[in-house]
Parts: sequence; C-alpha cells; structure tokens
Amino acid sequence: MLAVTKLAAQVDSLANETTPNPPIDSHPEAEFTGKTFIPGRDSINNAVIPDSLITKSDTAKIKAVESKKSDIETTINYTAEDSMYFDLENRKLYLYGQTHIDYGNITLEAEQTSINWNERTIKAQYKTDTLGRKRGKPVFSQSGDVYETEDIVYNFKTRKAIIKGVITEKDGAFMHGEDVKKNSEDELFIRGAKYTTCNLSDPHFFIESDKIKVIPGKQVISGPFNMKFREVPTPLWFPFGMFPQPKERASGIVFPSYGEETRRGFFLRNGGYYFAISDYADLRLVGDVYSKGGYALDATTNYKVRYKFSGAFNLSYTKNITQGEIQDSESNSFWVRWNLRPETRGNSSLSASVSAGSTNYNNQNNLAISDIQRSIQSQYSSSVSYSQRFRNLPFSFSSNARLNQNVQTGIYDVTLPDLSVQVQRVYPFKKLISNSKSPLAKVSFSHNFVAKNEFSNKPLTTSGLGFNVVNESDANSDTLKFSTDNFGEIYDRAKIGGRHSIPVSTSFTMMKYFTVSPSFNYQEVWYTRELDYTYVPEENGVRIDTVEGFSRAGSWTSGASVNTRVYGMYYLRAIPGIEAIRHVMTPSLSFTYNPDFGSEDRGVYETIQIDSTGRTRRVSKYQGFAYGSPTGSESKTVGFSLTNNLEMKVRTKKDSVNEFKKVKVFENLSMNTGYNFAADSFKLSNVSWNARTSFFNKNVSLTLSGNFDPYQYIEDGTERGRRVDRYAWNNGNGLGSLNRLNTAVSINLRPKSSKKNNDDNSGRDQNTNGFDEFNNEIDNSQYGSEEQKEYIKRNPNEYVDFDVPWTLRVSYNINRSKNGLADPEISSHGIQFSGTLGLTEKTQITFNSGYDVKNKDFTQTRLGVMRDLHCWSLNFSWVPFGRYQSFALTIRPKSALLQDLKLEKRRSFQDFFN
Repeated sequence: MLAVTKLAAQVDSLANETTPNPPIDSHPEAEFTGKTFIPGRDSINNAVIPDSLITKSDTAKIKAVESKKSDIETTINYTAEDSMYFDLENRKLYLYGQTHIDYGNITLEAEQTSINWNERTIKAQYKTDTLGRKRGKPVFSQSGDVYETEDIVYNFKTRKAIIKGVITEKDGAFMHGEDVKKNSEDELFIRGAKYTTCNLSDPHFFIESDKIKVIPGKQVISGPFNMKFREVPTPLWFPFGMFPQPKERASGIVFPSYGEETRRGFFLRNGGYYFAISDYADLRLVGDVYSKGGYALDATTNYKVRYKFSGAFNLSYTKNITQGEIQDSESNSFWVRWNLRPETRGNSSLSASVSAGSTNYNNQNNLAISDIQRSIQSQYSSSVSYSQRFRNLPFSFSSNARLNQNVQTGIYDVTLPDLSVQVQRVYPFKKLISNSKSPLAKVSFSHNFVAKNEFSNKPLTTSGLGFNVVNESDANSDTLKFSTDNFGEIYDRAKIGGRHSIPVSTSFTMMKYFTVSPSFNYQEVWYTRELDYTYVPEENGVRIDTVEGFSRAGSWTSGASVNTRVYGMYYLRAIPGIEAIRHVMTPSLSFTYNPDFGSEDRGVYETIQIDSTGRTRRVSKYQGFAYGSPTGSESKTVGFSLTNNLEMKVRTKKDSVNEFKKVKVFENLSMNTGYNFAADSFKLSNVSWNARTSFFNKNVSLTLSGNFDPYQYIEDGTERGRRVDRYAWNNGNGLGSLNRLNTAVSINLRPKSSKKNNDDNSGRDQNTNGFDEFNNEIDNSQYGSEEQKEYIKRNPNEYVDFDVPWTLRVSYNINRSKNGLADPEISSHGIQFSGTLGLTEKTQITFNSGYDVKNKDFTQTRLGVMRDLHCWSLNFSWVPFGRYQSFALTIRPKSALLQDLKLEKRRSFQDFFN
C-alpha cells in the first residue's frame, strides 16, 4: 500500500480506541501533507482536518504554540508498500514493507522504519522470515556512499548515526564493521572492522583491526591489524596502517618492491613519490637502489589538455656496477620515451613518438619477462611531426624530425628537419569549360616542395664507385660514437637538399570501357654543395672534393596509362552447392618516358679517367646526396599488370536467412612486368607475381609471391654464371629462372561461439603484469583507457580472455632464393605458434614459441599460467631455455588499492646468465 493520504487519513482507526489523538499543532515545527513532511513555518495553521474516526468528545483542545526554528533542513519523502502507522501522542511514524525515505542527499531503504519527531531520529531494521532469514536489511546512502547494515539510527538534527553490521564500498574497497559511529563530519569510527577488496559478504581475505577510523575522501586509519585469509590469521601483524582513499588523484609515497639479483645484489625497486600536479598533469619520481652499488632513477609525467593533446614523457637513468675478480666495472645508460597525441580540431597538430637512448640500456634493465622482446629488439624509430593548414589558402605545411637507432651496431640515422610544403591540386580550366567530363576540364596540377637534412655516425665508404679514391681517409670510414664530443664531425657528413615537384595530369574515358590517364611531372633538386672529381696520376686514383655553394638540376618525365575492368560469370548449377563463379580481371597498360639527362652539357654528369690504363667512368656531382641525381640514361618503358579476383556463389543451409553467400577462391592473383624500348640490352624486366587466398571463413590464409628472370644464364666458371641477352624460353628453359619464392601460411583458430563477440570484448582482456610500457599501474576499468588499448594492440601476447576456452595461432614461412645457375638456397624457414588453453573457467595457460627449421633450433619460447582467484590473481611466466631464460611468479590483489600487498618470486635472465 503506497502512503499518499492526508494526515487525518493516515491515523490508524485502532488509535482511536487506545490513545487520544493529539491536535495537529502538537508538532509546532511542521505539518504533514500526503507523503511529505514539510518544514515548519513562522505561523501555525491551527485548523484541524476532521476525521470520521474521531468523535466529538475525543477532540482535544487546540492551544497556540510559539514557533521556533526547525531542525529539518529540507523535505522528507517516505513510502511504504505494506502499511504505515502514526502515533500522534508520542509523535512517531512507523513504516512497514519495503520502506523508502528520501531526505536531502540521504536515502534509506529497509523492511521496517520508524521516525521519532521528538528525538529527531530515523531508525531502520530488517525482518526475519519464518525460515530465519534476514529480509530487507537497511541500506543507507549519502552523497554516493552506500552502507549495507543490519540496524541503523540516524539523527537528522546532529547528522550522527549509530550503525550495526555495516558493509560499505568505496573505490573498490569494502569495509565491514560490527559497531559503527558516524559523526556530523561523516567520519566513521568502526569496531570489529574488516578492510578488503573482495566483494563477497564472507571475503576471501581481509585486514582485521579492532578499531578503524574512516575519513571520507582522504584515508583509512587503522590501529593494530592482522592479515587474514579465510579467517585464518597470518604472521603479518602491523602496529598501525594508513590506506589513502582520495576522491581525486592525490600526491603520495610510492612504496618500493624488494628482492635480490645475482648481478646487482639485494634491491629496493620503484620507490619514490607521486605528485598530482593538477587535473592536466602528474609526475612520478621513483628510483632503485642495489646493495652492490648500482642505482636507477626514473621520471614519468602524464599530461592531457582536453580537445588539444595528451601524452606521456619518461626519462630513465641507470648506473650499473658489475663486480669483477680484479676490478669492478661501471656503466651508465639512459632511455627516453615520449608520446604526444593531438586531439585538436583546428588547422595545426603536433604529434610525437620517441623511443631512444643508450645502446646497452634495454639489455641491462628490461628484467621482466614481458620486456624480453624489447631486450632483443635491435631497431628503434622515433619521430616528431608538426603540420599546419592555412585557412583560406590552398597550401599546407609539415615538418618532421626522425631518428633511427640500431642498438647492436650503435648507428644513428637522424633527419632534422624534413620539411614539406604542398599546394592543393588546382583545375585551371574547370570553370572555363562547360563540359565537366572533358579531358581539358580535368587537367590539374599541384606543386610540392620537400627539403631535409640527414646525418649519421655510420662510416662513409666509396667502395661502390668502382675506382680508387685517393683522399678516402678524409671521408672517415669509421663509425663514430654518437656523442656531443663528436657531433661536429658527424654533422659534417650531413646531406642537405630540397626537391620541387610539379605533377600535371588528366583523365578521360575512351570507348566507354577504358580509362586513359596522361601525366607529366617536372622535378628539380636543390643542394648546398656539389662534388668535383680529379684524376691524380701520381696516385693512380681519383680525388673527390666538395665544392660549397648553391647547385640545382632539373628533370622531367611523361607518360600515360590505360585501365579497364572485365567481368565474367559462369553458372554451375549442375554442381551441387555451387550457383556460379565470377571472375574479375583488371588489366593495366602504361607508358613512361624518361629523357637522358646524363649528357655532359647538362652539367650533372661527367666522364673521368679512373686509372693509368685510361679507363673512364661517368659520375654524378650529386653522388650519394639526399635526393639523388636526374636519370643518366633514356628510357621508354611499357608496363603491364594484370590483377585477378575469383569468387564462387554457393548455397547456404536451408534454414539460413540468406540463400547464397560469396566465397573467395583467390582474393588476389596478379603479375606485372615492363619492357624498355630504349635499353640497348635486357629490355624485358623481371616478372613479379603474387597470389593470396583464404579458407575456412578466413581462419587459414595462404600467400605466395615470386620473381622470374626471363633471361638465360650460361656457365663462365663462376657459381652464378653469366646472364646473356637471350630469352630463356628460346632455349627451352620455360619462363626463366625463379629468382625468389616466398610462401606464408597463417592459421588463426578459436571456438566458433567466441568469434561472434570477439570485437565487442576486445577491451576486456586481462593484463598479465598490471603495468603499461612506462611501468605504471594500469587501471582495470571495464574497457580501459586509450593508452591501454594501444598497448594491448602492440603486446597481444600479454593478454588473455578468460571467456574464450582456447585459441591457436600458427604461422609458417619459407623463403627461397636463386641467383643465376647457383643452387637454390633457403634464406629463412620457420614456424611460429602461440595461443591459450583454458584448463578451467578461471585458469588459462598461454604459450608462445617457434622452430627455426633452417638453423634446427627453437625460437624464443614463453609459457604462462594465469589463475583468476576472484579478488586475487596469480600469474606465472617462464622462459625455459635460451639466452633469456627466466621466470616470474606473482600473486596479488586485483584492486589497485592494495597493489603493494603481493607475493612475488622472480629470476631474470641476467641471473641465469651470471
């Protein structure tokens, strides 16, 4: 029964027989209207609402009462599904059956509730059914905090409460208490307290203390406490505890982990301080200390400006001391990581992806099994990009800086800057010609200018020139150490240049089915220096001098292409299950003309004597420059390519909604070649081909690619033989020699039921180590942040989906090459496999391995066991053999609040190595 009646109607008829009804103004602060309790007013309405149950003789005399200030701050709303009873004499209201009370930011739900206007209190409790079960336990909510209780008394004047048998949750942590007192500041004083992150009423583990104080939005302070598992005490006793519970990010201490390494001794790792600078940035400063003298420092900042950009910056520095039999050795290393992601919708954007540092950093400091791939990685690339579009102007600008680092060879390739100015495509005749399909109306051109400055510490060599260079020592053939001391010498090797490009093109349809696209492109290269070659008879070699000053050279090419598409359909209704086969061919024919810019009158190439016998060679004054030289020979090349696509239309099951479905026989089957009419020999280019298909609903894919050399080879005493200008098929050798053949097979299997929701659940994978690439704790939200999703894409083997019982991924590759008459050789041949296996609903086994068939050895192998322990997780990773043999076992709570409460045992590959 919903209580929505007037006050007089709310009075139980039984009250008339037991107690006299007091007048309504006996409660001077307020009056009742329906289900609401309205705060008192300055004047009293002394009118009495008549009730048929109240006799004339029972009517009490009404006396004016002086108004006083009310303790009620806002409206009280109350409902009861069963019944309610109002005791006018004692000024008490009793609610029965799924009661509900709203008072400001307070909500109270219970099976039974009473309001005492004299004491200004609300009391709620549960009801026991015939089976002894507790029904309708009180649930008290205030400002988003929810308290599940067995009994509660709340005073709305003092805002204090006495609670028994409370369970409340805040930021993933659950507080259980036998007796709780709540003061007017909403602080809780709890006796018989249990603090846990397990959401069960009977938690698997908890921190038990006789006294705990909870300061909302700040911290939980505990007296002496003990860690218990399933009510079983552990030796973990502590005199006091402080557990932060900030509503927002707050600064605080980052507690270190401890352990031991063979190489660096006992350690305290990742201890320091976290600074919550603002809503837009934070800073994490941590360090490592080792008993054998080494140390490490790490600084990480995350930043975000809404609608503009977000990212992170990390700088790590380590000093390692390795003890030797005679003398200890020291090594210093650093690493920088920087990510910047633009979110602006304006005309400019800045982005960065930087990962660079000392060559020995990753090998010495990536000790976790999940970091092994980073330890064996040799190539690292970094880039910073800025782009700008100009409003109301038809061009754009971009600038890039790039760094490619090989940590094995110590070679750094730097491009700083790489500039580009691009003019949007312009149609000069479009508005002058009424027919928009006219070839002249489609004529367009644009202007692109690029410039870059490249330098590297790798050695300069002239061995590819084919002659002796007498001043080669000046070029410095050694790899320089990439440091500030050598930067001047490294920069002297810089390649600075620019290139203009003006492409002009149009297109039109010929004979309805053919698309013709003529084109013309003018290019011009600009440099700040050029090379000068001088033959030195005394040393029987050539001296190469660098001449500073502006230098330029222009070139152009022209051409045209013709494309069409041919469809063929062949019906096969006579074959059961097959309706038809469709074949799509896309042939393309092109012609490209490159003039000869190698004549000496153009000033780019010259012919020089290279030795005492009088031999000569044509060389370019831009040899090895940033954008090269114009072509030194004429070419008139006809290119031909053919792409095929083959599909079948098959009948589906009778109960299917769609009667037919498409099945691709060949997703791509293509070949291409070319013929140069201007070449004096070997006019026909090699024939390249590619085939790709998939089977079993794309679970198995097959890719084949190769290259044919159409010319004949004859024996000349060498293993390779000599290539002659005669076609192989003229000598009965078929299409020629197969120079290259690559075969790749990929298999991706999982249960059919899990594929349907695969995309929807992509963000729910479990993290195996709990940390991102900057070694920061990952927030285990439902779908994760954008940074975590990106990390999952880069590291798929570190995640499993417990909803999928098993997965299997297998890839097989074999690459075969042949050079002339030499025997074919296998350049690479191997198989990789990985997957997961769910032994139970909560246990997953992961594996990642492979076998190198050519070298007859297993590749890097990694095994893992992940166990979901409800509120805890167990992760075990093992590399059983190889250079990076290691293992790690971690048991920890899932909640980030107790991230330091963990049991960990690990042994890094360096411990095994030492």
